[in-house]
Amino acid sequence: MTAKALDGTIEQKRKRLDKARRNAHLSGIASHYLPGISVIIPSYQGEETIGATLRSLLDQSLDFSSYEVIVVLNGEDDGSFEKISCIIEKHPEFNLRVYFNSQKGAGAARNVALNLVRYENTIFVDADDLVETEFLASCLESMPNEPRIVACPIHDLTLDGQISSTNILNERISKMAGQIVPVSDVPWLLGFNACKLVPTKLLENLRYREDLESGEDLVFFANLLSVEGLKVVFQKPAQNSAYIRRISNNSVSRQAKSFEFNVKQRVECVSALRKIDVTGAARKARIQLERAQVSFVRSYLEEHPDQAPALDNLLVEMAFVDFPWNWINDGKAKDLVFSYCFLPYADTSAVVAAKAISEREKIVDVISADMSRIRSKDVSLRFLCSRWLDKTIEIPVAPSFADWKLNVEFAQKAVAQARKRQESIGSNYETLYSRALWMGSHIAGAYFKIEHPGVIWTAEFSDPLRFGVEGEPRKGDLPSDADATMFQEIIRAQSPVVLEIETIFDLVESLTMLLADELIFTNENQLEYMLSKYPVEFAALVRGKAIIREHPSPRAADYQVVEAKPGFNPTRTNIAYFGAFYVNRGLGDIFTALRNLTGAEQRRIALHIFCSDTAEAVRQVIELGLDEIVTVHEYLPYLQFLNSATQADVLLVNDVARSPAMEVNPFLPSKYSDYKASGAKIWGVLDEGSALSKKKLDYRSFNGNAPSSLKVLQEILSQ
Repeated sequence: MTAKALDGTIEQKRKRLDKARRNAHLSGIASHYLPGISVIIPSYQGEETIGATLRSLLDQSLDFSSYEVIVVLNGEDDGSFEKISCIIEKHPEFNLRVYFNSQKGAGAARNVALNLVRYENTIFVDADDLVETEFLASCLESMPNEPRIVACPIHDLTLDGQISSTNILNERISKMAGQIVPVSDVPWLLGFNACKLVPTKLLENLRYREDLESGEDLVFFANLLSVEGLKVVFQKPAQNSAYIRRISNNSVSRQAKSFEFNVKQRVECVSALRKIDVTGAARKARIQLERAQVSFVRSYLEEHPDQAPALDNLLVEMAFVDFPWNWINDGKAKDLVFSYCFLPYADTSAVVAAKAISEREKIVDVISADMSRIRSKDVSLRFLCSRWLDKTIEIPVAPSFADWKLNVEFAQKAVAQARKRQESIGSNYETLYSRALWMGSHIAGAYFKIEHPGVIWTAEFSDPLRFGVEGEPRKGDLPSDADATMFQEIIRAQSPVVLEIETIFDLVESLTMLLADELIFTNENQLEYMLSKYPVEFAALVRGKAIIREHPSPRAADYQVVEAKPGFNPTRTNIAYFGAFYVNRGLGDIFTALRNLTGAEQRRIALHIFCSDTAEAVRQVIELGLDEIVTVHEYLPYLQFLNSATQADVLLVNDVARSPAMEVNPFLPSKYSDYKASGAKIWGVLDEGSALSKKKLDYRSFNGNAPSSLKVLQEILSQ
């Protein structure tokens, strides 16, 4: 019979078996299997060894009626079929079936066999391995009435033909002999096909991942972690009951290290394992399996550090946003970050801190606050900087923007964790980075700098700390506790001039400016605005260590890793606005301009608003009669937003409306840094003289000037 014909036979049997199982399920009758064992053997070019493997199964003490052997030959036949046919001809009593499968891969071959099994229990044997005479009988004898995995001894057939029981795996199995334990207690047992008898019913809905080049056995058996209450029976010592694996120069453990095997294939396995949805002890066991795979990656990158960018590219191709870089970076951080709000919390402050870490390209430990009470989580955000993360530690404290005691509590606990971390790695941090608006970051930075004056502290102000968005002083009564008193004494000792410290925000901002070695401001306006509130002598001191650095832009990979479908109209020019919805902050002018377009112009343009308050946005759009032009969408997760930005024709960003109390606009919208690397054109709705107005923009209009917005719309349509 030809390979093609055999494939057809297999497919027919598979369909009949699937139909029978469906019918059994529908009728409430359990699938019926014969008492005994189905032995599955995939074979590729195994002509030299398959005969010995089958003879070892032929010589089993178990009665032939109690087991079957299914061999699936994959790939071009090398003479294996003839050898197997001879055994069938000489031993018609031997319950042996052979099939061809044109698709390559041991996993694919095993899947074919899984569709054909007829016995209650299943075991896998490789085509170059052997089993001792009592192997099947002892496995079957050890299987209790309830579904269990039976683990048996595994010996090695060495290159010189000797059989040895000395190997790490067998030592583990031997130590467990006679015990019955939850499968989650022994995840290492799931990492290979051999020496495990499994009830066939547990495998009915499982199949090998045929897209994996290696590790498909690990992923296949790891799925058994999801079987509630499943336990493993370790055989009691018995004569002649071992599985014998052949050790050869082609064994996986002996192959040379390569990016393909040690990185790519291991990452693919980790990704597959992540898709196994388990909790509790089973999840911990799955994580152990993931860690074992990542250890291959870490070892390879330690020898080939230049290949880290290649791993980054691979993760983008796979859209693997939460790869555990921290396992690879474990213990390597020499730099510390205090970021009160950090990933995975969906917050602009957290996102900008992550982009800053990525831009700095230093492996860091990050200490942050537990923000779960006030912020949602988005695990995918870790992709922004996971390449550079070692330990990320969350401090269990009630989050607060202005509560002094809670911020001090966070800072003291954060410094204690940093101290503990330094002790564990045996060295002190070389640099420290902290970022605020959330002032807890800078309070922690000050404590740490006082305790470790040699650390180089870089402190960033995303916006003015002492004054709010309307230019009014932030409220926060200055306490008289020991911490505040100590900080005031430091300020008096180090400031060249007496400062007025009336609020906790005054205290934290001025203390940070004095103690930090480097101060980062996002734009020149912000620096000048903040320093204008201080005496000239103090401002001069700060200016001497100030750096202007606007919010970092994401990497090209960040725009690609998650594919979004923003719903843009392919027949129109799509303008996208991402952010809070304020009609009186720029968008009102845009709406007025849209209403003043001609009917023909309106049909050629579409404005998409992505915001959190969609109900209010929709209401106003309908009231203005713009629902044919303006579409309101739910606010997108950050990585989806980045990908959507690349698909827009024009991205709209607007200045914060400056209050009369502010002589200059110190705010640079963080969205601008996201937009400028997207490849789309940018339209800025500007406040005269703002930081945004000094940036490169494709289109410009001005707050409170609807005709300027109309002119921009007409310019966009003319191109």
